[in-house]
Amino acid sequence: MTGVQDDTELARELIDAVAVVMGSVPGHRVTHAKGIVLRGTFTATPRARELTRAAHMQGEPVPVIVRFSNGAGDPHCPDAAQNDPRGMAVKFLLPDGSETDLVCQSWPVFPAGTPQGFLGLMRAQGTGPVATEQFLGENPEIADALEQIAALGDPPLAWGTMAFNSLVAYRLVNADGEGRFVRFRLEPEAGVASLPAEQQADADNDYLMTGVLEQVPVRHRVLAQLAEDGDQTTDSSRAWPAEREWVDLGVVEVTGPDTERERDGDVLVNDPMRVTDGIEPSDDPILHLRPLLYAESIRRRT
Repeated sequence: MTGVQDDTELARELIDAVAVVMGSVPGHRVTHAKGIVLRGTFTATPRARELTRAAHMQGEPVPVIVRFSNGAGDPHCPDAAQNDPRGMAVKFLLPDGSETDLVCQSWPVFPAGTPQGFLGLMRAQGTGPVATEQFLGENPEIADALEQIAALGDPPLAWGTMAFNSLVAYRLVNADGEGRFVRFRLEPEAGVASLPAEQQADADNDYLMTGVLEQVPVRHRVLAQLAEDGDQTTDSSRAWPAEREWVDLGVVEVTGPDTERERDGDVLVNDPMRVTDGIEPSDDPILHLRPLLYAESIRRRT
């Protein structure tokens, strides 16, 4: 058996386990089933091209397709759900006709450092509270990651007031061939704000999806946290030290709805392994499994 075949089977097992926990609905994305697709632009700062030679980081505005989404597998889930791993995915449309993606979630860290650890967690949660408690007792590092995630349980006031994190690391390479590992964050220019607790029970089921169309333009800064020598780059369940420097790479400005994607059978895929020259993936095993997870999800969806 080849490694690719083993990874394909692992991806299938993960999709099966996640579908149970996330309440996935056949014919839709296994996770992040409910979302809205919008258009806009990205404009890089001068600092960005010092770190990377990537085409969209040189200062000229480039078009983007942005999808905000709830994490659940139910396409009709309430926008005000607690502890939902919401997402913001940005597809950069490059001058040569190619694309590169930045896929971020509201979580500060990923629940597990390996696909196998995440599979174990999903199977335990799918079995029930007793199995989950036992699993977390045997895997304290996953329990610690879940505590960090649970601290951010409240829904956002709007898509424009939520921050999102890449979780995984990438290596930026500049025109001189110099490289630096980073983790990305999409920081709302309007500031981070949650829906007040007294409004959550009566919030409209779709307040995030409909509200963003009235709130555009919505802007998020693309920030890069710079790794230092010795910082690990393969375990997205472990944050880097808080004192690591953050660099402003530019702004994603959402200006209105997209009218082309996700129509007439079109399948929009945002893949964190879809990189471009000047951006290299780290060796994070969860990052490298993502294309197989998407392929399996698309196969079931279509």
